[in-house]
Parts: sequence; structure tokens; C-alpha cells
Amino acid sequence: MDTGDNPEQAAGGLPYQEVTTPEYATIAASAFTAEEAGPGVTVLRGPCPRCGAVIEAPVVTDVFQGVRSLGDIIRGRRAAPQPGEHVEPMACTCADEHLNRPEGRVGCGAYWTLLLTTEPA
Repeated sequence: MDTGDNPEQAAGGLPYQEVTTPEYATIAASAFTAEEAGPGVTVLRGPCPRCGAVIEAPVVTDVFQGVRSLGDIIRGRRAAPQPGEHVEPMACTCADEHLNRPEGRVGCGAYWTLLLTTEPA
């Protein structure tokens, strides 16, 4: 998380910035939880790795048969997902105030991807 001594952050919160780092995926993979919301839908929930706000992201899982564990989600970068894996793009969707956020946007601007794995049927 960006928690350094940033005067802009102290004055008005973390400013909006469209940014990603490999650490965002690593942080999200270890901190997010997965909860079945209904048939074929899993909700990923956890703190944004940049601003810390708790966010939720629904993922349609009927094709993937369910998420095994978030501890196994991220395993480094690969050219393409293997069978039983799904790359899920994610972005901060918080409603917190972020200086210079464009009108009509949500979140702090952070984005990342998670590698979701499934158990065999």
C-alpha cells in the first residue's frame, strides 16, 4: 500500500492515479476472500492494495466450477492461463474521495489481475 509521507495524501487523501505494480496482485491474492454469492457467482472481497478501501468484485464461476483458494491464485506471470485457470482483471471501485479523480469514475485508479484456479470436477 502507498502509505509514505506524501503531503497530497495527508491533505486530501490519496490522489487518483491509474497505476499498477506486480505487488498489487500479490497483496490482493493474500488479503482477498472468496465467497459464493449464488449459483455460478463468487464474490472476491478485500482491501484495495493501493488505498486500503474494502472492495467487492463479482466473478462468474459457472464456467470455472469454483475458486480453490486465494493463496494459490497468484503464481507469477505466465504467457497464458493453463487449463483450470482464469485471469481476472480487477480495479479499485471504492467510493472514497481521491483528489483529481475524473468525473464519472470510481476508485483510486489502482488496477491489477488475479490468477484464479479451480479444482477439477
